[in-house]
Amino acid sequence: MCVLTAPEHRGRGLARAVAGAATTEALAVGLLPQWRARPEASRRVGRVLGYRELGWQLSVRLG
Repeated sequence: MCVLTAPEHRGRGLARAVAGAATTEALAVGLLPQWRARPEASRRVGRVLGYRELGWQLSVRLG
């Protein structure tokens, strides 16, 4: 799942509202949502929604 909030709109709970609704919908249809975040603010949103940190992800740009 990816939720991006424009800098001028951050801190209003928008990411939490959108991600919460998407998480609820995903679970309702039998999907397993995942929250991946590096910035601490994004990690906090994930924790508030009940996501747990279980590992790490590595991204590599080829070419």
